[in-house]
Amino acid sequence: MTAQPLVSVRVVTYNHERWIAQCLEGILMQRTTFPYEVIVGEDCSTDRTREIVLAYAERHPDTIRVLPPEANLGHQRNSFRVQQACRGKYHAMLEGDDYWIDPLKLQKQADFMEAHPEVSLCFHNALILNERHAATRLFFEAPFKEILGFADAYQTSLPTASVMARSEILATQPEWRLRIWCGDLLFRLWCLHHGKFGYMDRLMSVYRRHAKGVESGKRRGAHESYFDDVLFTLREFDQATRFAHTDLIQLEMARMKGDQLRHHAGRGYALLRPQHVVARLREYARWIRQRRNLYN
Repeated sequence: MTAQPLVSVRVVTYNHERWIAQCLEGILMQRTTFPYEVIVGEDCSTDRTREIVLAYAERHPDTIRVLPPEANLGHQRNSFRVQQACRGKYHAMLEGDDYWIDPLKLQKQADFMEAHPEVSLCFHNALILNERHAATRLFFEAPFKEILGFADAYQTSLPTASVMARSEILATQPEWRLRIWCGDLLFRLWCLHHGKFGYMDRLMSVYRRHAKGVESGKRRGAHESYFDDVLFTLREFDQATRFAHTDLIQLEMARMKGDQLRHHAGRGYALLRPQHVVARLREYARWIRQRRNLYN
């Protein structure tokens, strides 16, 4: 057993063969004054992801520990078992298709957390790498203030690879977290309820956007079950926190219900919208031209 780590790096991975090596290299390049561990939850990938992470663990046995399940668990349960295996005071999050670009990331964030005991979670800016278009942009176009309260950040999505949070707070999350899809929403709200957010205006990670990513799957799955899942999470959080933030949570629920209605209306009447009619007419015109060319 290695020395007690100050930070546990949580890596959740599934079918990340193309990217997992870069992810792990970004962790191993970290320079710290404290010990850290890397816990990898490999969820029965159908590609070579498990082979790659096991090879890294064999080369770095004092740092990397792999948790390979006997059957696929899904993102939430896989993340939960990784959390349970961590020993650090702080948890740094990372998906297997994202990576870090600053070798002092862990040191800077741990120093920040140690200096701000009121902060339950700190995050920083990141690059979004869109593989389809080979383009990058900032995750946050404008900086935040350094310390954020519940009202400042409850609607703010965070790049997972930018987050470091206190393990003692993460351990108190309710058991129903395993029944939801949008675990990132509960994670954010729960940490905000138990403390402040700290923002470091530094660019230290890359969020990779691609067709097989978790977030891409959520965007493709913006259907009834997605909206129901978010609304369930908001209702349960409101009750679990004894309605401490109910005004804001109720506003968020109303906004989500509006999005749900608009999505349903758009799906049911898509062909009646002008842009769809124009697109169909253009397709028909192209078809007519192609047919003419065949017989001329």
